[in-house]
Amino acid sequence: MMKRFQPKNLHNNKIRLQLEGHEEIDIHKPARFVNTVAYAFPIVDDDVPSTYRKIKLMTSTSICSFLRLRTLSEPKSLFNSSGSHSIATKNTNNHTYQTNLQNPLISPIWTVTEIAESVNGKILKWGPPGTICTDTRDLKPGKNQWFFAVTGEHLDGHDFISPELYSKGCVGVVGNRVCDNWDKGFVHVEGNDNVNSINSLINMACYARNNRFNGVLVGVTGSVGKSTTKRMIALSLENLGINVFESYGNWNNRTGVALSLIGIDRNVDIAVLEMGMSGKGEILELARMAKPQIRVVLNVGSSHLESLTNLEEVAMAKGEIFWDAKSGDVCILNGDDPLVTSLPVPHGVRKVLFGQQMGCDVRLVAAENTDGGLGVRVVLEKGKEMVDFVIPSPGLHLFLNACAAATVATLFGVSLAQVGISLSKFVPVHMRSELQVARNGIRIVNDAYNANPISTRAAIDLLKSIACDGIRVAILGDMLELGSSEIEFHEKILSYCCDCRIGLVGLAGKSFLTAAENLNLIKADNIIHADDAEILARKIVKRVKFNDVFLVKGSRVMKMEKVVNAIKAMNIHIPSQELRR
Repeated sequence: MMKRFQPKNLHNNKIRLQLEGHEEIDIHKPARFVNTVAYAFPIVDDDVPSTYRKIKLMTSTSICSFLRLRTLSEPKSLFNSSGSHSIATKNTNNHTYQTNLQNPLISPIWTVTEIAESVNGKILKWGPPGTICTDTRDLKPGKNQWFFAVTGEHLDGHDFISPELYSKGCVGVVGNRVCDNWDKGFVHVEGNDNVNSINSLINMACYARNNRFNGVLVGVTGSVGKSTTKRMIALSLENLGINVFESYGNWNNRTGVALSLIGIDRNVDIAVLEMGMSGKGEILELARMAKPQIRVVLNVGSSHLESLTNLEEVAMAKGEIFWDAKSGDVCILNGDDPLVTSLPVPHGVRKVLFGQQMGCDVRLVAAENTDGGLGVRVVLEKGKEMVDFVIPSPGLHLFLNACAAATVATLFGVSLAQVGISLSKFVPVHMRSELQVARNGIRIVNDAYNANPISTRAAIDLLKSIACDGIRVAILGDMLELGSSEIEFHEKILSYCCDCRIGLVGLAGKSFLTAAENLNLIKADNIIHADDAEILARKIVKRVKFNDVFLVKGSRVMKMEKVVNAIKAMNIHIPSQELRR
């Protein structure tokens, strides 16, 4: 049953709240919400413990934090033990509330009834409540888990169903069939192909979004920087005193977004998800599934050109995240990217800009490498507020992510000063501009997760900025999904390495080989080529010195982390005078 708080703004900074069927209750607004206008917010009775209710407050300039309220039976809970308001940021005793970052790999509890309703399935065997798992390798003994058997292009999850799963913690299966003698729970779903299987997963995700999660969802897309920006947004919200969910890794396709939504716990207040694509219509599907109230487009660059013919088409595909935005939602755009700023935003939806341009709501005043290239100093401005801080990670391109994260965080009432404090503790996402120091002392920028021309050029700039007593080594794997201009893009990257005077360049893949041949570089002393990362690793380790600095980057399918692991495993002689330094 759906109920709503009916809030009314009163004089003397009070709000009058009335939950349908209950008495009215007046509360004082915190000073920072004096100009806030309250509005009705849907509450599902079974969604949180019966004594808790949520009301969201909005202003024309910010989507503020949630107040946690109790019904009139426990009126004192509106205040902490000292009598001061226990709302986000700080109370009158100057105690800072820490945000609880939810582990996206730990799914919340689902009842068998909810599972069946969400997938339009039939309960053939009952089972206890449990979490959702789509990989039998992730089952944990002692944990009640329902295995959702997904039929993929190459593997069918149903083939892994056996009584052996009992001892691994499996209490039930969601799918179209089970093995003989299966005596645990079973929710039957019609259909036995990939389409039906994935659609059932998406149905469960939509059910989770519409019936289990009543918080604010932030959706982030762009050609580069999605995972890093997502991480920075979650970090920037750390002192709001609320529960924040951040999607795992790069779960940004239809399966990943679906699993993220299924994995959001009921007590989460803000969820931050990234959304990726390879063609038209994909972002629109993800946005309709996730229904973000805050929609962010970071940039548009040369990627996905196998299915999209030019950057304008890439921009329109990214802009699908805005299409279904409704009144009350916020669309955040990179004010420095003309392809982004040209994207249409629905009438009545608030548009917010970030970037270096004058007129941006959150403006980048300055950015520079610092600490020998191991950090980035960033100066941001919003209105009359300015903050100067250092991100303790290499890569000047991080200023874009920080500016976008600050734009989102300030919508929730976080000050720029607090954003600076939070981002000063930023740790890179694994295999994204991640500076690693191996036991042998070698420094490696592990950026091996993925690559396109924009991110690869930025990574080369990062390598160039790091202080180095030896030589700088760029180890690059092919960049995929670049369409008919694929070789041209590889030639430009290889030429840029030469312009930057990179000491040694290792190349893996056919496209870089063709580019090197076209540029007459294949026989150059500082160019090493191999068909794949494993062969290249064996060649590279013969040229490594202890004081060199390495960049390793390539598209995901190239598995360039094999080179990272080979370098880390080396035994390198370090001169005694260096050990004494």
